[in-house]
Amino acid sequence: MNASACVERGWTGGVSTAVLIAVLAGLAGVNAQAPADERPQFEAATVKLAAPDAVRTVVMPPPATPNRLYIPSMTLATLIYSAYGDGGFNTSMRVTGGPDWINRTAFAVEGVASGRATLRQFRLMLQRLLEERFALKMRTEMSTADMLTLVVGRSDGTLGPKVKPWSGTCPKVMPLLYFQAPRRALLQNGPRSEADDRAVAECPTGYRAGGISLDGVTMFTVAEVLSLPPARALLGTIVADQTGLKGRYTMELDYPFPAQRPGDPAAPAEFGLPSLSTAVQEQWGLRIVPGKGPFRLVVVESAQLPSPN
Repeated sequence: MNASACVERGWTGGVSTAVLIAVLAGLAGVNAQAPADERPQFEAATVKLAAPDAVRTVVMPPPATPNRLYIPSMTLATLIYSAYGDGGFNTSMRVTGGPDWINRTAFAVEGVASGRATLRQFRLMLQRLLEERFALKMRTEMSTADMLTLVVGRSDGTLGPKVKPWSGTCPKVMPLLYFQAPRRALLQNGPRSEADDRAVAECPTGYRAGGISLDGVTMFTVAEVLSLPPARALLGTIVADQTGLKGRYTMELDYPFPAQRPGDPAAPAEFGLPSLSTAVQEQWGLRIVPGKGPFRLVVVESAQLPSPN
Protein backbone atom coordinates (compact mmCIF):
# COMPACT_ATOMS: atom_id res chain seq x y z
CA MET A 1 0.00 0.00 0.00
CA ASN A 2 1.43 3.38 -0.92
CA ALA A 3 1.70 6.30 1.45
CA SER A 4 -1.10 8.31 -0.12
CA ALA A 5 -3.51 5.42 0.31
CA CYS A 6 -2.49 5.13 3.96
CA VAL A 7 -3.20 8.82 4.46
CA GLU A 8 -6.72 8.35 3.14
CA ARG A 9 -7.44 5.04 4.87
CA GLY A 10 -5.45 5.29 8.06
CA TRP A 11 -6.17 8.71 9.53
CA THR A 12 -9.00 7.55 11.80
CA GLY A 13 -6.69 5.28 13.77
CA GLY A 14 -4.49 8.17 14.81
CA VAL A 15 -7.40 10.50 15.53
CA SER A 16 -9.19 7.94 17.70
CA THR A 17 -6.22 7.98 20.06
CA ALA A 18 -6.13 11.75 20.44
CA VAL A 19 -6.76 11.83 24.21
CA LEU A 20 -4.16 9.15 24.82
CA ILE A 21 -1.47 10.70 22.73
CA ALA A 22 -2.16 14.09 24.22
CA VAL A 23 -0.98 12.84 27.58
CA LEU A 24 2.19 11.21 26.36
CA ALA A 25 3.06 13.97 23.93
CA GLY A 26 6.37 15.68 23.44
CA LEU A 27 8.44 12.53 23.57
CA ALA A 28 10.82 10.67 21.27
CA GLY A 29 9.57 9.37 17.93
CA VAL A 30 9.63 5.79 16.61
CA ASN A 31 12.86 4.16 17.59
CA ALA A 32 12.15 0.46 17.72
CA GLN A 33 15.75 -0.31 16.79
CA ALA A 34 17.30 1.60 19.70
CA PRO A 35 19.43 -0.68 21.90
CA ALA A 36 17.37 -1.69 24.90
CA ASP A 37 20.10 -0.76 27.35
CA GLU A 38 20.01 2.86 26.15
CA ARG A 39 16.39 3.30 27.17
CA PRO A 40 15.15 3.64 30.76
CA GLN A 41 12.87 0.98 32.15
CA PHE A 42 10.20 0.80 34.80
CA GLU A 43 11.34 -0.42 38.18
CA ALA A 44 8.08 -2.36 38.40
CA ALA A 45 5.28 -2.78 35.89
CA THR A 46 2.06 -4.72 35.39
CA VAL A 47 0.18 -5.53 32.20
CA LYS A 48 -3.20 -7.24 32.47
CA LEU A 49 -6.60 -7.34 30.81
CA ALA A 50 -8.51 -4.11 31.37
CA ALA A 51 -11.68 -4.02 33.44
CA PRO A 52 -14.78 -3.93 31.21
CA ASP A 53 -15.88 -0.59 32.66
CA ALA A 54 -12.46 1.08 32.63
CA VAL A 55 -12.07 4.44 30.91
CA ARG A 56 -10.70 3.79 27.42
CA THR A 57 -7.77 5.42 25.69
CA VAL A 58 -6.47 7.69 28.42
CA VAL A 59 -3.22 7.87 30.36
CA MET A 60 -3.06 8.98 33.95
CA PRO A 61 0.29 10.08 35.37
CA PRO A 62 -1.00 11.58 38.65
CA PRO A 63 0.80 14.81 39.65
CA ALA A 64 1.14 13.51 43.20
CA THR A 65 3.08 10.48 41.95
CA PRO A 66 5.45 11.76 39.25
CA ASN A 67 7.14 8.36 39.01
CA ARG A 68 3.97 6.46 38.04
CA LEU A 69 2.26 5.90 34.70
CA TYR A 70 -1.23 4.41 34.67
CA ILE A 71 -3.23 3.37 31.59
CA PRO A 72 -6.63 1.92 32.59
CA SER A 73 -7.72 0.50 29.22
CA MET A 74 -5.98 0.53 25.86
CA THR A 75 -5.47 -1.84 22.94
CA LEU A 76 -1.96 -2.75 21.88
CA ALA A 77 -2.42 -0.82 18.65
CA THR A 78 -3.25 2.31 20.63
CA LEU A 79 -0.34 1.70 22.99
CA ILE A 80 1.93 1.65 19.94
CA TYR A 81 0.64 5.06 18.84
CA SER A 82 1.36 6.29 22.35
CA ALA A 83 4.86 4.88 22.71
CA TYR A 84 6.21 5.32 19.18
CA GLY A 85 4.22 8.19 17.66
CA ASP A 86 5.15 11.79 16.93
CA GLY A 87 3.90 13.06 20.28
CA GLY A 88 0.76 14.74 18.97
CA PHE A 89 -2.43 13.42 17.44
CA ASN A 90 -0.44 11.21 15.04
CA THR A 91 -2.56 12.26 12.08
CA SER A 92 0.28 11.35 9.71
CA MET A 93 0.89 7.89 11.16
CA ARG A 94 -0.80 4.55 10.72
CA VAL A 95 -0.32 1.31 12.67
CA THR A 96 -1.14 -1.82 10.70
CA GLY A 97 -0.47 -5.57 10.72
CA GLY A 98 -0.26 -7.94 13.66
CA PRO A 99 -2.88 -10.36 14.98
CA ASP A 100 -6.51 -9.23 15.10
CA TRP A 101 -6.56 -8.94 18.88
CA ILE A 102 -4.21 -5.95 18.91
CA ASN A 103 -7.16 -3.77 17.82
CA ARG A 104 -9.78 -5.45 20.01
CA THR A 105 -8.37 -6.54 23.35
CA ALA A 106 -7.83 -3.79 25.91
CA PHE A 107 -5.12 -3.92 28.55
CA ALA A 108 -4.40 -2.07 31.77
CA VAL A 109 -0.80 -0.96 32.11
CA GLU A 110 0.85 0.46 35.19
CA GLY A 111 4.50 1.31 35.55
CA VAL A 112 6.55 2.77 38.37
CA ALA A 113 9.89 4.42 37.71
CA SER A 114 12.72 4.49 40.22
CA GLY A 115 12.33 8.25 40.58
CA ARG A 116 10.71 11.30 39.09
CA ALA A 117 10.48 10.85 35.32
CA THR A 118 9.85 13.14 32.38
CA LEU A 119 7.26 12.27 29.78
CA ARG A 120 10.08 11.47 27.38
CA GLN A 121 11.39 8.91 29.83
CA PHE A 122 7.93 7.45 30.43
CA ARG A 123 7.50 7.00 26.72
CA LEU A 124 10.80 5.22 26.29
CA MET A 125 9.93 3.01 29.26
CA LEU A 126 6.63 2.16 27.61
CA GLN A 127 8.41 1.22 24.38
CA ARG A 128 10.64 -1.19 26.24
CA LEU A 129 7.74 -2.62 28.23
CA LEU A 130 5.68 -3.35 25.10
CA GLU A 131 8.62 -5.05 23.40
CA GLU A 132 9.27 -7.21 26.45
CA ARG A 133 5.77 -8.16 27.60
CA PHE A 134 4.12 -8.48 24.16
CA ALA A 135 7.22 -9.78 22.35
CA LEU A 136 6.46 -6.91 19.98
CA LYS A 137 8.35 -6.77 16.70
CA MET A 138 7.62 -4.14 14.07
CA ARG A 139 9.12 -2.06 11.33
CA THR A 140 8.66 1.58 10.43
CA GLU A 141 8.37 2.83 6.86
CA MET A 142 8.83 6.57 6.37
CA SER A 143 7.65 8.08 3.11
CA THR A 144 6.36 11.26 1.53
CA ALA A 145 2.67 11.44 0.70
CA ASP A 146 0.30 13.84 -1.02
CA MET A 147 -1.53 15.97 1.54
CA LEU A 148 -2.34 19.59 2.26
CA THR A 149 0.32 21.86 3.67
CA LEU A 150 0.15 24.95 5.86
CA VAL A 151 2.32 27.83 4.64
CA VAL A 152 2.74 31.53 5.43
CA GLY A 153 0.25 33.38 3.26
CA ARG A 154 1.72 36.89 3.10
CA SER A 155 4.82 37.94 1.21
CA ASP A 156 6.07 40.05 4.12
CA GLY A 157 5.76 37.10 6.51
CA THR A 158 3.26 38.81 8.84
CA LEU A 159 0.48 36.75 10.35
CA GLY A 160 -3.21 37.50 10.62
CA PRO A 161 -5.18 39.53 13.17
CA LYS A 162 -6.08 36.49 15.28
CA VAL A 163 -2.51 35.30 15.81
CA LYS A 164 -0.19 36.66 18.47
CA PRO A 165 2.96 35.38 20.17
CA TRP A 166 2.23 33.28 23.24
CA SER A 167 2.50 35.31 26.44
CA GLY A 168 4.04 32.49 28.43
CA THR A 169 1.02 32.10 30.71
CA CYS A 170 -2.22 30.13 30.52
CA PRO A 171 -5.75 31.28 31.43
CA LYS A 172 -6.89 30.42 34.93
CA VAL A 173 -10.32 29.25 33.73
CA MET A 174 -10.40 26.11 31.62
CA PRO A 175 -12.34 26.75 28.38
CA LEU A 176 -14.91 24.24 27.17
CA LEU A 177 -13.16 22.41 24.34
CA TYR A 178 -13.43 19.17 22.41
CA PHE A 179 -10.77 17.30 20.42
CA GLN A 180 -8.33 18.78 22.89
CA ALA A 181 -4.71 18.90 21.77
CA PRO A 182 -1.82 17.44 23.74
CA ARG A 183 -1.13 19.80 26.61
CA ARG A 184 2.06 19.97 28.58
CA ALA A 185 1.22 22.41 31.35
CA LEU A 186 -0.56 19.97 33.68
CA LEU A 187 1.11 16.77 32.59
CA GLN A 188 4.79 17.32 31.91
CA ASN A 189 7.17 16.26 34.62
CA GLY A 190 10.57 17.91 34.67
CA PRO A 191 11.85 21.18 33.22
CA ARG A 192 11.10 22.29 29.66
CA SER A 193 14.70 21.73 28.65
CA GLU A 194 14.11 17.99 29.05
CA ALA A 195 11.00 17.90 26.86
CA ASP A 196 10.80 17.54 23.12
CA ASP A 197 7.41 19.21 23.12
CA ARG A 198 6.93 20.47 19.56
CA ALA A 199 3.61 18.59 19.42
CA VAL A 200 2.41 19.72 22.84
CA ALA A 201 0.36 22.81 23.58
CA GLU A 202 1.31 24.72 26.71
CA CYS A 203 -2.31 25.70 27.45
CA PRO A 204 -5.80 24.33 26.71
CA THR A 205 -6.18 23.95 22.96
CA GLY A 206 -8.86 22.46 20.73
CA TYR A 207 -12.21 23.01 19.06
CA ARG A 208 -14.80 25.20 20.75
CA ALA A 209 -18.32 26.23 19.91
CA GLY A 210 -17.97 28.37 16.81
CA GLY A 211 -14.33 27.73 16.05
CA ILE A 212 -10.87 26.77 17.28
CA SER A 213 -8.82 28.06 20.22
CA LEU A 214 -5.08 27.43 20.35
CA ASP A 215 -2.84 28.67 23.14
CA GLY A 216 0.91 28.23 23.51
CA VAL A 217 1.11 26.10 20.37
CA THR A 218 3.63 25.54 17.61
CA MET A 219 2.51 25.41 14.00
CA PHE A 220 2.94 21.64 14.20
CA THR A 221 -0.09 21.55 16.51
CA VAL A 222 -2.00 24.00 14.32
CA ALA A 223 -1.62 21.65 11.34
CA GLU A 224 -2.63 18.65 13.41
CA VAL A 225 -5.75 20.37 14.73
CA LEU A 226 -6.69 21.14 11.12
CA SER A 227 -6.26 17.41 10.41
CA LEU A 228 -8.91 16.37 12.95
CA PRO A 229 -12.48 15.42 11.96
CA PRO A 230 -14.24 18.82 12.08
CA ALA A 231 -11.75 20.48 9.72
CA ARG A 232 -10.76 17.37 7.81
CA ALA A 233 -14.36 16.77 6.77
CA LEU A 234 -14.15 20.10 4.94
CA LEU A 235 -10.57 19.90 3.70
CA GLY A 236 -10.64 16.26 2.61
CA THR A 237 -7.25 15.17 3.93
CA ILE A 238 -4.62 15.84 6.57
CA VAL A 239 -2.47 18.96 6.86
CA ALA A 240 1.29 19.20 7.44
CA ASP A 241 3.13 22.23 8.78
CA GLN A 242 5.45 23.83 6.25
CA THR A 243 5.36 27.40 7.57
CA GLY A 244 8.94 27.34 8.83
CA LEU A 245 7.75 29.21 11.94
CA LYS A 246 9.41 28.05 15.18
CA GLY A 247 7.65 30.09 17.87
CA ARG A 248 4.62 29.45 20.04
CA TYR A 249 1.41 31.33 19.42
CA THR A 250 -2.05 32.09 20.77
CA MET A 251 -4.62 31.83 17.97
CA GLU A 252 -8.38 31.99 17.51
CA LEU A 253 -10.36 30.93 14.48
CA ASP A 254 -14.01 31.90 14.25
CA TYR A 255 -15.65 29.29 12.07
CA PRO A 256 -18.88 27.40 12.85
CA PHE A 257 -17.92 23.89 11.88
CA PRO A 258 -20.98 21.84 10.87
CA ALA A 259 -21.91 19.16 13.40
CA GLN A 260 -21.22 15.81 11.77
CA ARG A 261 -19.57 12.47 12.23
CA PRO A 262 -15.93 12.00 11.20
CA GLY A 263 -15.76 11.32 7.49
CA ASP A 264 -19.18 12.71 6.59
CA PRO A 265 -19.11 15.08 3.63
CA ALA A 266 -19.96 18.70 4.23
CA ALA A 267 -20.57 21.66 1.96
CA PRO A 268 -19.77 25.02 3.57
CA ALA A 269 -21.95 26.80 1.00
CA GLU A 270 -25.00 25.17 2.56
CA PHE A 271 -24.26 27.09 5.73
CA GLY A 272 -23.52 30.39 4.03
CA LEU A 273 -19.87 30.19 5.09
CA PRO A 274 -16.65 31.06 3.34
CA SER A 275 -14.38 28.10 2.80
CA LEU A 276 -12.28 27.01 5.75
CA SER A 277 -9.16 27.80 3.73
CA THR A 278 -10.41 31.35 3.23
CA ALA A 279 -11.10 31.77 6.95
CA VAL A 280 -7.60 30.49 7.81
CA GLN A 281 -6.02 32.94 5.38
CA GLU A 282 -8.05 35.93 6.51
CA GLN A 283 -7.77 35.33 10.25
CA TRP A 284 -4.36 33.64 10.57
CA GLY A 285 -2.50 34.92 7.52
CA LEU A 286 -1.76 31.31 6.55
CA ARG A 287 -2.64 29.39 3.42
CA ILE A 288 -3.66 25.75 3.03
CA VAL A 289 -2.27 24.47 -0.25
CA PRO A 290 -1.70 21.06 -1.89
CA GLY A 291 1.72 19.62 -1.26
CA LYS A 292 3.57 16.68 0.22
CA GLY A 293 4.47 15.77 3.76
CA PRO A 294 6.01 12.96 5.80
CA PHE A 295 3.95 9.87 6.50
CA ARG A 296 4.85 7.10 8.93
CA LEU A 297 3.60 3.54 8.50
CA VAL A 298 4.26 1.23 11.45
CA VAL A 299 3.86 -2.44 10.52
CA VAL A 300 3.45 -4.89 13.39
CA GLU A 301 5.26 -8.04 12.28
CA SER A 302 4.50 -10.12 15.37
CA ALA A 303 3.03 -9.78 18.85
CA GLN A 304 1.98 -12.15 21.59
CA LEU A 305 -0.48 -11.83 24.43
CA PRO A 306 1.40 -10.32 27.36
CA SER A 307 3.66 -12.47 29.48
CA PRO A 308 2.84 -12.79 33.19
CA ASN A 309 3.78 -9.85 35.38
